[in-house]
Amino acid sequence: MSTPCEEIRPELEALLAALSDGTLDPAAKKRLSQILREHPDARQFYLDYCQMHALLQSAHGVLQALEAPAAVRRRLRTWIAAAAAAILIAGTVVVLRETSRVDATVALVQGSAWIVRNGERVPLPPTGEMRSGDRVATAADSRTEIRLRDGTRITLLEQTEAEIGPKIALKEGTLRCDVRPQPRPFVLQTPHAEATVLGTEFELTAAWKETRLRTLSGIVRLTADGRSVDVKAGQIAVAGPQGLNKWESVCSLDFTTMKDLPAQMTSAWCSSDILHTTGRKIESGAERVRIADGGLVFGPLPGSGLKHGLTDLQWKDEVGDDVIVEVDVAAGKSWGLGIPVTGNAFEGYRVFFAAIDPYPNGVAVDTIYPGECIILARDPRAISYDKDHTLRVEHRGNRFRAWVDGQIRIDTEINHPLAEGRRRTFSLCNFGATPVVRALRVWKAAP
Repeated sequence: MSTPCEEIRPELEALLAALSDGTLDPAAKKRLSQILREHPDARQFYLDYCQMHALLQSAHGVLQALEAPAAVRRRLRTWIAAAAAAILIAGTVVVLRETSRVDATVALVQGSAWIVRNGERVPLPPTGEMRSGDRVATAADSRTEIRLRDGTRITLLEQTEAEIGPKIALKEGTLRCDVRPQPRPFVLQTPHAEATVLGTEFELTAAWKETRLRTLSGIVRLTADGRSVDVKAGQIAVAGPQGLNKWESVCSLDFTTMKDLPAQMTSAWCSSDILHTTGRKIESGAERVRIADGGLVFGPLPGSGLKHGLTDLQWKDEVGDDVIVEVDVAAGKSWGLGIPVTGNAFEGYRVFFAAIDPYPNGVAVDTIYPGECIILARDPRAISYDKDHTLRVEHRGNRFRAWVDGQIRIDTEINHPLAEGRRRTFSLCNFGATPVVRALRVWKAAP
């Protein structure tokens, strides 16, 4: 039997006892109705009590010592029916009232966040409780955690807006979700697709004409335009102008936990004075890339006397032309980092990110094949070096996309020819001030 709060339980039990023996007067009836209207746990206790009373009466008859006169029993039956109707009415009122709320609370806010309610921006409530139809929005450099009653956690990353209700509707931005096991499918919607999950951890991003799903554990089904793909741990799926595509993991490296460079990567180097010529000479760069405090860094040790040039840390195996490369860079001093794809830094396409002046002081796609540097696309918006960044490059077909912290910087098609015999791989490269690279994640197009 449900247990009401201790504050009203003794009074409720006394009123129900009076109801059972037919001695409930009008004032007591009014008080019982008030308790049932105001306390959901009391309503459940009442229903359990009536059910138990009816079962006992059915099994054993009315106890003679407590049997009331026929007129009293008739009044009792009439009152019980009326009380049940009152419960239904009260329940309806409560349901209508509670549908204006959802089983979710704002548990944590870092930075600035607010609620969009009925088209107007309102502050987050002090209690954190949300109403049905509320959209939570976060500002730049902010994040907000929503907790559902079942323990599910939904974190809105920076510049994200989502409606929290029976279905989670992601308008734009990125959600990081840790969904508890569900009795029925847990559904998230974006303008481009729908994600269905029973219990797992994943990230869902809606931005710039596409929805991106990254599954961290379990399996999530992404559906768009009548087609579905099951996305397992480590995989990515993207629904956008190029349809619904799945990507499988090549590597996920955390350089902050390593002591040595990964065996799957090898380094190469070329001196500055011959770099932009067809006669460039590629040498080993083993002494120019290392694991240091905080992650991966480029450049020789101070005082080594080694010449300046382009250092390239390449993946040894071929992965194909279509890849997604994602890098976490730590805050610190000014830096520059290239992410070459469909080849290495000397013969592939390079996407350069730089929190440094002059070139590119933002993001640029270029190549130094076969000789001089050729700029193919550029976004000159500056990148700050005093904060952490996540850099992402996607190459599929002839299309290049580059992001900084989830914000699209370059989206273009490039048809510049490269060497036919090159290895289809990817790399990280550096020419000047080095960043501290914390992590590297790479996906290739799934068959």
